[in-house]
Amino acid sequence: MWNIRVLLSLSILTFCFTVSSCVNQKESRGGWQKVYENNAQGQVVFGDKTTLINAVRLGYPIRIGWGGRRVEHVAEADFLTIFEGEVFGQIRAITGQAPIIDRDTIKIRFRPENHWTKIAGTNGFSTGLMTNYVRDTIAGGNTDRRAATTWYVLFPDSAENIEAKPLWRKDSPKWNQK
Repeated sequence: MWNIRVLLSLSILTFCFTVSSCVNQKESRGGWQKVYENNAQGQVVFGDKTTLINAVRLGYPIRIGWGGRRVEHVAEADFLTIFEGEVFGQIRAITGQAPIIDRDTIKIRFRPENHWTKIAGTNGFSTGLMTNYVRDTIAGGNTDRRAATTWYVLFPDSAENIEAKPLWRKDSPKWNQK
């Protein structure tokens, strides 16, 4: 009887340590996670905008994803803005691309004279801008559009519970100025 109890106890302890379900550990939310998705009208498709806003305020890296014309894109949002409860992410300018479908071959080539950038918003706002940097001219875009956007956050492996306070507050001297 004693041997059965010892074996049973050891089995339970081994199981608990194996699956970490009985060990008191902090759960890690580390890594890239989809936290929010809006449709082209700015309506919530997935997640909670507050989670995204808090991640921006805490300085966590953000990626945005969007698609169109049979392609999908994901890029780092290098410049982020919170304005009137909406988040806007701007990507760094990239060398332009030209997707090509030639019979059974799919390829993407560079548009070496063009640079392209994008701003996407949680309210469905989107705009792109293409410049011809050789001629130093605007080559396209710069028009307001509506687009669905998916928002990803890189959470640290372990994080302290830090309050994500607004960086702009009503008690700031220029709050009411337009």
